[in-house]
Amino acid sequence: MSKEEQDKDAIIAELIESNAQLTAKVERLQSMLDAAIKMLHGSKSEKLDPAQLELLLDPEAAKKPVAADCDQDAPAADSRPKKKRNSKLRKSLENLPVKVTELTPDEVLAEPDAFRLIRYADPSDKLAVKPAEFWVERTVRGIYARKDNPYTPPVVAPLPPCLLEGSVLTPSLLANIIAEKFCYHQPLYRQEWRMRIAHDIHITRNIFSHWMNVGAERLEPLYKHLAKKIRESDYVQVDETPIKYLKPGNGKTAQAYFWVYNVPNLGVLYDWKNERGNTALDSVLCAGESSFNGVLQCDGYSAYPTWIGKQKSATIEQAACMAHVRRKFFEAKDDHAKLTRWVLHQISLLYGIESRLRAQRAGPALREAVRCAESRPIYQRLETVFTKLKQRSSITPRSKLGEALHYALGQWSHIETYLRNGQVEIDNNLAENAVRPTKLGAKNWMFVGGEDTGWRSAILFTMVENCRRLGRDPHAYLEWVFERLLTATNQDDYEQLMPAAWAAAHPLPSKAA
Repeated sequence: MSKEEQDKDAIIAELIESNAQLTAKVERLQSMLDAAIKMLHGSKSEKLDPAQLELLLDPEAAKKPVAADCDQDAPAADSRPKKKRNSKLRKSLENLPVKVTELTPDEVLAEPDAFRLIRYADPSDKLAVKPAEFWVERTVRGIYARKDNPYTPPVVAPLPPCLLEGSVLTPSLLANIIAEKFCYHQPLYRQEWRMRIAHDIHITRNIFSHWMNVGAERLEPLYKHLAKKIRESDYVQVDETPIKYLKPGNGKTAQAYFWVYNVPNLGVLYDWKNERGNTALDSVLCAGESSFNGVLQCDGYSAYPTWIGKQKSATIEQAACMAHVRRKFFEAKDDHAKLTRWVLHQISLLYGIESRLRAQRAGPALREAVRCAESRPIYQRLETVFTKLKQRSSITPRSKLGEALHYALGQWSHIETYLRNGQVEIDNNLAENAVRPTKLGAKNWMFVGGEDTGWRSAILFTMVENCRRLGRDPHAYLEWVFERLLTATNQDDYEQLMPAAWAAAHPLPSKAA
């Protein structure tokens, strides 16, 4: 072969390779564009249509005739009796007080002796509401002098303890302000406006802010008590989320983080940090004389294994999150669709097992046994497929599927932790769920007031979220606990003042059957 032909072949080979790289890049950019459009305009749900999944897993399903095994005389679907609408609402109204208004026809009012009551028609129930009421709690103290000795000093009853000396603040008012902001996401300026317009009460948001400082300081011992219990547990879930705060001087915002710690059946705790490095974990997991030992479940963020590697005096095992693995493959469902749908189907089988165990209220021992028998074969099947797919040249590392495979294999050994430990959950969703209230709130109040006030939000979010998880009203708990904290003297009282203890001591009234 002449030199000219060799050069031509080299140029052709170079062009072919360049074309393959450009094609892969175009596919990558197209998938990124599709994902961006879907995020902007599409549904955020990660649910898959079972029919679509079956079709993708079994293309022949589209050619199969629909089985005609039903009776031709059976009633149509639309003819089935429908449930009464708003039945849950109607049932919830049964526990409310009732104000009865009886209507009498004009004819009966005109001639009452000419009519007799046969029966009552079906009642018509409507739900009414009365806006929040405010009143002044005035304490009157008499000053008394002795009749037999008028020259002795007069006596007067001491004032009861209060949250803030010389202020109008009461436990109920402080509980209302905190619950409105951290549970119902009403920023302080809206609360200020509503109190002024609806009730002609003039309290500025600066005073509200100062009062929330008072509330956070009162609740701080309970917050530290919960942090100590989390540190002493043997299984903790952790996640972090960015939160903006107002940076003084130029009116702009900077970024800090809420680090969220969750222990199932114990509680959730928020920690405020202006950094995302691994040292941020020390303030909760390594505070004081004690340090955490056990299973730490987290996502694939590199700060977590870095922190675990630094703990020479502790034995910490990392557990990964299956939900993050699933999310990566869901994002790649349009890239090698049949493969990704098969992976998602296998993961759904794992979650089906967990759902059944949860419905059975299975303990750690039973969960570990069932996972060993049923979940481990699926886990091993996925690991084998991931390893083989990673070696395929048709799946480029920068494609969506390539990224999903890289992430899954990087986390797979830590995913196995939940198979060996029945106490560990399959994913980190309980911690991630605690992030949601902060994002809902940020849509309204947009940022935290300052870097030095983030601790306050962390404490108040912690108490409110623990009440919300128990299905209880945060206002009721906060009013109760502020009244008790006025007289609490030592740490022995703190456990009895936690939301879980309050909920157990104050059960909800039983609903009418």
